[in-house]
Amino acid sequence: MSNITQRRRGGQALLAVTFSLIFLFAAMGLSIDLGSAYYLKTRVQTAADAAASAAAVYAKNNADTCSNITCGVTYNCAGVTPPTNSLQAGCLYATSDAPPTFTATMIENNTTPPGVTGNSPAMWVKATVSTSAPNFFLFGAGFHVSSIAAQSISAVTSVPPTSCIYVLDPSASGALTMTGSSALSASNCDVYVNSSDTAAVTRTGSSTISCSAGHVKVVGGCSQTGSGSISPAPVTGSSTISDPLSALPTPSFSGCDHWNYSTSSNATLDPGVYCDGISITGSGTITMHPGNYIINGGGMSCTGSANITGSHVMIYNTAVGSHTIGPISLTGSGTYNISAPNAGNYTGVVIYQDRNYSTAASVSGSTSSAVTGTLYCPKSHVTFTGSSSNQYTAIVCKTLTMTGSTAIQNDTSGSYTGLCITKAALIQ
Repeated sequence: MSNITQRRRGGQALLAVTFSLIFLFAAMGLSIDLGSAYYLKTRVQTAADAAASAAAVYAKNNADTCSNITCGVTYNCAGVTPPTNSLQAGCLYATSDAPPTFTATMIENNTTPPGVTGNSPAMWVKATVSTSAPNFFLFGAGFHVSSIAAQSISAVTSVPPTSCIYVLDPSASGALTMTGSSALSASNCDVYVNSSDTAAVTRTGSSTISCSAGHVKVVGGCSQTGSGSISPAPVTGSSTISDPLSALPTPSFSGCDHWNYSTSSNATLDPGVYCDGISITGSGTITMHPGNYIINGGGMSCTGSANITGSHVMIYNTAVGSHTIGPISLTGSGTYNISAPNAGNYTGVVIYQDRNYSTAASVSGSTSSAVTGTLYCPKSHVTFTGSSSNQYTAIVCKTLTMTGSTAIQNDTSGSYTGLCITKAALIQ
């Protein structure tokens, strides 16, 4: 073989090696650029998920539905500590999880979420996080930077309660008792009785329970005598149900605004701490201004024919310090038109009995009375007579006796009884 041929073959081999190395380095460069971009994409997506989730959780916990922001308007993230609205809360999480150089925007609305089907939440939040990654090996090809962006949508959704009445005692006989001609009509909701006793539900005389589009669900059994009925037939052997308001916080308070308050004539009550009780007698009209009424000892009683009205009222019955607990006893012949708050920690709770006490509660009144909200007495016996017209009333108690005619309906929105379960979760 001539030297010329050998040199030609050597040159060809050198060219082949050179081109192979170029291809290899190009592939390595592309892999590095793509790997870097993928890493940043992961971080950007994590930041968007965290921001959307944090904003939705803030909105859920603070009942924020475009109340202190403008719905549908994009918010450019800026550091605000502590946050005062859901979008600022989301931005803080975007800041902590995103790459060093990034931009983030948030938007909140109560319409149908963009690009999402089959989900109609109370509100949604979209977080968009973007950044740019410098290209090292693709720079020479004119691709100086790669733009990287990710978005995430989180929503606050409400799950309507299935029940209007929760009787929580695990073993009592007659945990739910219906006697005489009493009648309970529950529209579009269940009645739950946790007792495992064979007579957990006791119905006598001509008393009736009617659950339109619902059931009486009993862990134990039912004892029925007389001409009345339960319709549809009770579902015995049911699973127990937990206290739906077990996470409800205990009101904090100090001092006394009023001592041993009593009135027998027209009066106006303001929210505050009432030490040693509230006593209402006579036939006057009592107006309760909106707010929380803390009764520290003595309970609350209303006799005679006094009429009580109050909107957005929460009555908390307790006893701390040297005070002695007293019952809630609204048993006069007057009219009670009281509704629970529609915002804040005690949304939908009209009467709240301290979980540390088993003191009984009784609520009756004329047939035109309307108690809108939940009577929450998880450790107490409740005797209740409601209105003959459908009201958004719920009862969570240890044991329950129904008297008279009571007609209630399910609060699917949760704004009247506070029993709607609200969740914040990513949906895209």
